[in-house]
Amino acid sequence: MRLSTIWEKLRTGGLLGQEPRGPPEPPVSRDREAEMRALLARPPFGLTEIRDAALPLYDRALTHRSYANGGEYPKTAVDDNERLEFLGNYVLDFVIADHLYTEYDLPPGEMNRRLQVTRNTKLADIVREQGLGIDGVIRRRGQALTDSIIADAFEALIGAIYLDRGLDVAREVVLAIFEGEIAECDTHRNYRGRLQEFVARENLGGLEYAFRQTGPGSSPVWAARVAVGGTPLGEGEARTKQGAAMLAAREALGRLEEA
Repeated sequence: MRLSTIWEKLRTGGLLGQEPRGPPEPPVSRDREAEMRALLARPPFGLTEIRDAALPLYDRALTHRSYANGGEYPKTAVDDNERLEFLGNYVLDFVIADHLYTEYDLPPGEMNRRLQVTRNTKLADIVREQGLGIDGVIRRRGQALTDSIIADAFEALIGAIYLDRGLDVAREVVLAIFEGEIAECDTHRNYRGRLQEFVARENLGGLEYAFRQTGPGSSPVWAARVAVGGTPLGEGEARTKQGAAMLAAREALGRLEEA
C-alpha cells in the first residue's frame, strides 16, 4: 500500500488531522496577527487569507513553553508548541519519505540517508539559510533562541499548516523548502555541486550567486543569477532561494558543457 494511501486512511479515520477540543485560547493581538500573516504570505509558505479562527493555531506553533509557562495568561489558557511539534515532525518525515519513494528508485538504506535532511539539528540551519523568518517570530520569555527551539517551531508550524490547510498544502510547502536539500543528495540532480566541480576542474575562476525577490507582494518568488569568472551564465526562479539557485546552476552547467 502506498505511503500516501496509508496516511490518508489515518487522517480520514480521525487519528490525525483532528485538533482536540480544549479551553478557548486567548485572542491574538493585532500586532501578532499582522506578524503571522506576513510570515505565512511569504515564500515558500505562500498562505494568504488565513481564517481568523486559525490564527491561534499558528500563534501556538510559534510559542515556546517558556512563554506559555511565564506569560500573562494562566498556563491552561496559553499552550506551547510541543504537541504541534510532535505532529509536524511526522508530517515532515512522511512527506519527504513519500516523495523519495515516488520520485526516486532507491533502496531503503539510501532513502533513509536522504531522509536525514529533516533531522532536528539541520532544521535551524535551513530556517536561517533560506530566510524563512520563523526564528524572528518565536515567542519566548527568558530563554535564549537555540537551534532546538527554532527547529521545534519549524516542525510545529508544519503541523499547524497541515491541520489548517490539509496534507496537499503541507506537502507543497515542505517540498518547496526541501527541494534543494533533496536534490543535493542526488549526484545527477545536484546542479550546484556539479557546477562547482566543473568550474574548479576547468579552472574557470570564481563562482558567485546573486539573489533577489520578485513577483507580486502576496506571492513573491526568488530569482537567482550565477556568474562564473564574472560572466553571468545562468538564471532561475523558484519559491525558495535553494530552488532558484539550482535552476540557475543547471542553466550555467548546460552552457559550459556545450561550449
